[in-house]
Amino acid sequence: LLYGTKRWVLKKDALPTIRSQGQQLKRTLDQSVVEEDERKKRKEQVEKLVNGETSSTETIVNPFRKHVCGEQTWQATPYAANNTELLRILPRMSESEMVQRITQLEQQASDQRKQIAQLMSTIDNKTEKINFAKTEMVNIAIALQELKDHENRHVNERIAQILSGRFGEGQLAMLVSESSDLAERTHLQVVWTSNELLQALRLRSISIEAFEYVREQLHYPFPDASEICRWIHGVYLQPGLSTTALQLLKLHSATLSPVELVCTLHISQTKTPVRYQYDRKRDQIVGPTAQLCSITVRGIFAVWQQIVHVDFDLNYGIEIIAKLITELHQIGYRVVALTTGCDQAAADLWNMLNVSSDRHSISHPVTDDSVYVYVCPDRILTTIHRVLFEDGFVMQENNLTIAKSTILSWLQSSKAKEICSTFESYLNVKNLQASEPKSVFSREFISSKTSNALQSLVSDEDEGGALSTLATLFDLFSDWYDLCMASNELEQLPAGQKHPITQLAYGSCEDEQNIVLDGMFDVMESIRCINPANNYLPEAVLISINSIRKLLPSLRAKYVGQIKAIPMQRLSATGVDRTMVKLQHTLKSCPTKLSTNDVLFHLCRTVASMDSDAHLTNVFLRLGQLCGDVPEENIHPSDDPPDLDVIGVTEQDACHFLTHFIAHRMGHKYDYLGERVVIIERKKDQYAVSAASGKVVETTTPSELWTEQAKVLESYLANVVYQQKVGLIASLVDSIHKRHPHMGRDLLELYVTKRIAIMILELNAKLEAPNEQRDS
Repeated sequence: LLYGTKRWVLKKDALPTIRSQGQQLKRTLDQSVVEEDERKKRKEQVEKLVNGETSSTETIVNPFRKHVCGEQTWQATPYAANNTELLRILPRMSESEMVQRITQLEQQASDQRKQIAQLMSTIDNKTEKINFAKTEMVNIAIALQELKDHENRHVNERIAQILSGRFGEGQLAMLVSESSDLAERTHLQVVWTSNELLQALRLRSISIEAFEYVREQLHYPFPDASEICRWIHGVYLQPGLSTTALQLLKLHSATLSPVELVCTLHISQTKTPVRYQYDRKRDQIVGPTAQLCSITVRGIFAVWQQIVHVDFDLNYGIEIIAKLITELHQIGYRVVALTTGCDQAAADLWNMLNVSSDRHSISHPVTDDSVYVYVCPDRILTTIHRVLFEDGFVMQENNLTIAKSTILSWLQSSKAKEICSTFESYLNVKNLQASEPKSVFSREFISSKTSNALQSLVSDEDEGGALSTLATLFDLFSDWYDLCMASNELEQLPAGQKHPITQLAYGSCEDEQNIVLDGMFDVMESIRCINPANNYLPEAVLISINSIRKLLPSLRAKYVGQIKAIPMQRLSATGVDRTMVKLQHTLKSCPTKLSTNDVLFHLCRTVASMDSDAHLTNVFLRLGQLCGDVPEENIHPSDDPPDLDVIGVTEQDACHFLTHFIAHRMGHKYDYLGERVVIIERKKDQYAVSAASGKVVETTTPSELWTEQAKVLESYLANVVYQQKVGLIASLVDSIHKRHPHMGRDLLELYVTKRIAIMILELNAKLEAPNEQRDS
């Protein structure tokens, strides 16, 4: 009741009703409408009269006089007598004559109606036959088109069946397109298969003239040079295992002997500055200082190498390594070693592979032979250099501490200012970080030259003291490094001179070379790093020495009389490091943070510019005369588009926005989330309910319960973007759902996904801010 009056109140979901046609009140019409109605009525009366629906016996009413005509005697008036036209129109007839005349006219009208009916029937029959004929023609045309399509399809299938043994899918598409219309041919884009591209590359590598003759003169369906070049460069543009790289390796294996197929897998990590981005495939956040992880296959007894796997922030496991070894075995390559770096990531890999100084190999997944783990000597030498100027290590035999402070104190006490200043520059962390590659700077420091300088400061009384021990260590480290970096490419010496045994391939003077390895092994067994985080250093040296001692006799037994020594440099990461150092220089020159696809594109360009390194992609590009600058517009992979739902949302407004957004998006499934503003519109005499247009924040009102739940979710997602682990969102949703099982899992997944997208946009904006300020 409202003020004593009973009133009806609409419910929340009430909709207004619409009156039917019979319920609608008559509207007052204007004058023009009334006249139109009268005209229609008069027309209906005339049609009834013409069609004979009005009986001839009915009284005829003169429409002008408005009364029944009586039987009158015709009298000619003076006006009528003088008006010949009136006499012609209105002849003098009696009433009986007029009735007779009307009867005749009615008979004529009846005959005409019958004739009209016959003609209409004839027209209907003709029209029906014409429509039937048209339908038959359409059906015949459709049947002919279907028959033509079926014939073409049958012909194409038959052609494909006949030629499938000789041509691939792309080649068949090219052959079929040549027989099609010119308009269809221009819009046809042939997608070449990898096997077809490989065949074309093989022929082009043999002879470019033969390739052009077969393609242009004989019209054999082959891709052009740009397609082949784009396919080769695509090796580096997709993360994961590259099937194209394996196909290139298979093609190259035909030119190698069984010994030259022996290879090692080199696992490396390179710091690459990239933007924050979410990897949907691995459910992982990448950036801003991501690690570009790569696996390179490198020949030990032949100069060739090829990157076969690239990814970002990926911890290589036994599954990936075993799969790659199996794939290489199937195309003829034999992996006998696994080369790693010398850092904590490499130590984690050893633990995962269950590798130590006592068990320094893994089993081949196919042959069950030993695949020996080897640590790159460049990385070991750099780690020794870094440990010296950081915390140092202790010689457990004489409890002697060797570190930056002790070395400089020894030099200062010997009053060797020049040598002391030299050591200070080499023991400066900034100088080591600025040098590229770092192994060159470390090799200048840990060398026989430094050892001789230290030995010159040793007095007779200090024989066996600190400086003498340090000089001996440097001499041992230098000899060990030279032996591990020996190659078959030696300089020509004058007659009578011989190369030192440390510069010869391991196995040329095996007994003498083992003395160097034994000395290094004994020293590393007696060394204890002061910082426990560096304990992987002695373990790396012990693993490498044990592996190389077992690898040589294993290869000699497998390839009897073909292998006498191992060029140790081929087991190192020298070739890969040169490529990665150049890549880092390129990335540092970029004004803004790049995406992972940008980094892969720059990797492709960097490899293409490395003329001195025998990357197989470069080898085939040179053989096919496909060299040249890598065109960005043709091969650059496209980045994932940003999440359009959260563009422009700041970190401060994230929770407020997501409460409204999810209430709007999932309110139909979870009623408690809130209410949405709706609009009732009338369209075509019907009322329709539609969502209100505008911003989500303005058209949705979240409930208090959902608002409080969103605040709780925010507490679980603080700093989650820095947890760069695989399966991030899935693990977060599982953890939150266990604590709040009443909340929908899809709701939690949507909130976490959108919240991380907002975090990534905010962090990338901060990364770009310094560059914009610097540019301004």
